[in-house]
Amino acid sequence: MITTLATLLIILGETAAPPPPAEPVDVASSEDAEAPPSEAPPSETADAPPEAAPAEEDEPWVIPPPEEPQVPPTSAAVERQGNPELTEALNAPKKRGYAQYESPQNFAAEIKFGPYLPDVDRRYNGPDEFGPYAKIFGETDDRGVTTGAPKKLMMTAVAFEWQFLNPGGIGPLGFGYTFSFARDKAQALLADPPATGSVRSEADSTVFWVMPMALQLVYRFELLADRVHIPIVPYVKGGLAWSLWWSKNGDGKLSRNSMGEKALGGVWGWQLNAGGMLRLDFLEVGSSRTLDRTTGINHTYLFGEYQLSRIDNFGRENAMSLGSSTWLLGLAIEF
Repeated sequence: MITTLATLLIILGETAAPPPPAEPVDVASSEDAEAPPSEAPPSETADAPPEAAPAEEDEPWVIPPPEEPQVPPTSAAVERQGNPELTEALNAPKKRGYAQYESPQNFAAEIKFGPYLPDVDRRYNGPDEFGPYAKIFGETDDRGVTTGAPKKLMMTAVAFEWQFLNPGGIGPLGFGYTFSFARDKAQALLADPPATGSVRSEADSTVFWVMPMALQLVYRFELLADRVHIPIVPYVKGGLAWSLWWSKNGDGKLSRNSMGEKALGGVWGWQLNAGGMLRLDFLEVGSSRTLDRTTGINHTYLFGEYQLSRIDNFGRENAMSLGSSTWLLGLAIEF
């Protein structure tokens, strides 16, 4: 019993004993608190670039959408792509009075041919049937005597024109110059012909040259060809004319008359031309545009015209008359 009580007192004494004092905690000084924290040593992988994420593998079961069929480019588109100048010209604003693809048009040139017979004998009213020109260059018989009018010569003419105005785009107004020439030849008449036999010299000849020139105002009506695509261009010319003439003998020297005067001179007059031109661009439109782009030639033409000239010093007496009434055919370009 006593032993049991002693054991209980010991257990109660241990339970009621106070706890032991706590150990002191070290407090860091202010200097230690303000000190920066030490940096951790750099990691070997810190500066290494991030590895690219692995590409996702194409999923074999995903069917791509069908591609739309591409229309092949036209030949015109290929030509424009290979020629920047053509593309620029096609995209440029349309010039008034000209087609959109054309380069500027400022000039025209012509070459033409036609029969020509100078009116040298037009005023002749002498006793003989034929005038002085026909007696030398006319149709003859076996003896060389004139029996008919002279044959017409072949005239060659070239013309150049400056187109300085196109009012309202209906057609260019220009100032032109025409130079033409023709030549005739016959055996010379003997000064004292025999009663029988030929009246012409077999050793001597007479050559007659004439060179008519003209300064004219020109108008070409191009509205139908430019706007309506009817390839007809009517035109008209009119202005002053001057013609140089001379005659040479068989030695190549200037002929002389009975008074010793040289067969050389020039006369003034006027000249009119009217005709129609067929624009040839419609035969090959692509080629005509290429020609315009590469050379500046806007249009090519085949044309015919009627020509009337009076070149006799405006009707003065004793003046050489070299006018004519004829027609000509030729080719022309505008550029």
